[in-house]
Amino acid sequence: MPVINTQIVLERFFTASKEQIDKNPYAIQCEYICQPLLVSFPRISPEELQYELFNHGLFDPLEWMESKRVVEKMEKMNVWQIVEKEYRLLKDLWGGPEVSIYILPINTNGEMGEHAPVKNGVAYSGTLLLFLSDELSSEAIKTLFAHEYNHVCRLNYLGKAPAKILLMDSLLIEGLAEFAVQDLYGEEFSSPWVNLYSYKKMMKIWKRYFLPSLNLVGTDSHQPFLYGDTKKRLPKWIGYQIGYQIVATYQQRNGFTANNELYRKSSEEVIAGSDFALPKT
Repeated sequence: MPVINTQIVLERFFTASKEQIDKNPYAIQCEYICQPLLVSFPRISPEELQYELFNHGLFDPLEWMESKRVVEKMEKMNVWQIVEKEYRLLKDLWGGPEVSIYILPINTNGEMGEHAPVKNGVAYSGTLLLFLSDELSSEAIKTLFAHEYNHVCRLNYLGKAPAKILLMDSLLIEGLAEFAVQDLYGEEFSSPWVNLYSYKKMMKIWKRYFLPSLNLVGTDSHQPFLYGDTKKRLPKWIGYQIGYQIVATYQQRNGFTANNELYRKSSEEVIAGSDFALPKT
């Protein structure tokens, strides 16, 4: 079953947290949540995995009672079944790969307070994690899953380790996923950053900062370009908007290409067929 029954490890964690009150909650989480996930992450330690997952939204073990309540509500909402059904549908529709899917509660008690995210996801070549709250509609769950599973499809096609991925690849990874969500569920489910900046401003930034850096290697070095960095004069979410607009203008210029074909095109081909084509030398 691609959707892993994380309810089992979560229940064991909640029981241990209740019974082992003198033990460090982070150590309990590491033992009962992260250790079992190492089957999908064999090259790192449980502590390294825990740190990685915290960066993407894993719940705070100090808030285990609230997380237990969230999981119980998510079970009543049939969240695991919703994701399993959507996975089967999209795997068939896109000809996508097998993937292990983990669903865990998200941390809603961080520094952002009432503005804390209610969902997040992260995709690797054969593994996908969803961090969810109990406030989500089935449509919100489906669109998040589609976005992340499209990442898996693209990463599987690229066949590159994160350290080998180019900036142009990262832009297309995000753009393809956002376009796929819009194609499947409609524009009302588009992210707000798809048209955050004017076309003129976006193209100016593209030519000045992105074009010279398209072959920049390693996903860690892509973060300022994707999320923005005021020190580098890159506005918030600019890379996400550019990635989406590359795909959208490619479709406009070349006629509609189905998502199962689109994610199998090279980054160079999609860019060349879009409004963002590299200048001829």
